[in-house]
Amino acid sequence: MAIVFLWGLAFETNLKHRLDCFVTVFFLSLLGGVGCVMVPKVKIVQPLVSDGDVLPSNEDVSREVVVSPLNQSGGIAFSRNGELYFANFEKEGVIGKLALDLNNTKQVFIDLTEWVSPVGEFSSRAEGLRFDNEGRLLVADAGTGKLLRISPTAHKLEILADSYDGYRFGSVKDLAVAHNGDLFVSSPYSGTIYRIRPDIGYVGILNDDLVRVQGLAISPDGKQLVAAEPEASRVVVYDIPDDFILVDSWTLVDFSPSGVEPRGVAFDEKGRLFIALGKLNEVRAFDLVLGVELARYEIGTEAESIVYRDGSLYIGGDEKITRIRLWE
Repeated sequence: MAIVFLWGLAFETNLKHRLDCFVTVFFLSLLGGVGCVMVPKVKIVQPLVSDGDVLPSNEDVSREVVVSPLNQSGGIAFSRNGELYFANFEKEGVIGKLALDLNNTKQVFIDLTEWVSPVGEFSSRAEGLRFDNEGRLLVADAGTGKLLRISPTAHKLEILADSYDGYRFGSVKDLAVAHNGDLFVSSPYSGTIYRIRPDIGYVGILNDDLVRVQGLAISPDGKQLVAAEPEASRVVVYDIPDDFILVDSWTLVDFSPSGVEPRGVAFDEKGRLFIALGKLNEVRAFDLVLGVELARYEIGTEAESIVYRDGSLYIGGDEKITRIRLWE
């Protein structure tokens, strides 16, 4: 069963709609259906029919592998000039890059194992990748549990954070960059989302609840952190406080008890949310204002990490990166 909850849960839905929805779910479940979407009472305006306004169907999109093979699928990020950066190229800890549509020549950007010392028996393994507001590459190093920052020329590497309150981070998985430059880093094994403000050296914790989230994304308005929690089969949201205080999450999309494991999340320029669904080999798109599922896209490989850029989705999984062109 899949239930979509709405931003802030601030909308009111009358009892009759809830009962109708329950009855619908009950009979759909008997027939193998997929559940119910709770939609507020809003005036639905017909969308404009033009590129980007309406998502195409699964049958109408093109797919291509843009990077293969990888040593291990990890994070994906785009630089300001449109170059694609990807983790674990050639071997764990190596970050590669390529300029798409320019002969697709792949090259090594940096080998983290030459810069970062192992922690015990664990060496660098890049997971989450993002660029900050100054064009520097940020890396969640899952192997050593460090948040790294690398200059555009790869001549300088800094460790922004590797511990909190005297204890080393567990394995860090993904990160997101807020509009004000704050960084959010997921550590699923410790059940923690760290909040880091590099300019003042602040390292703290965002979540007051225990969550084992992996993929992270900031909402288009910059007010919410969206996080995929595979073990709980759900996507949760944190309303980002201005102050450094602990906050609880609320459920945005609940895939239980289907067992579907959301792993990566990304927004497009129109605020639609795309969720990479791991071993289901699928990406689903949601309209969070209306609370409806818009489309499902078959990938053909595992869907772990995901980014959106210029009308295309880039999905990492199964040691490759696949591009889905939603429109040209």
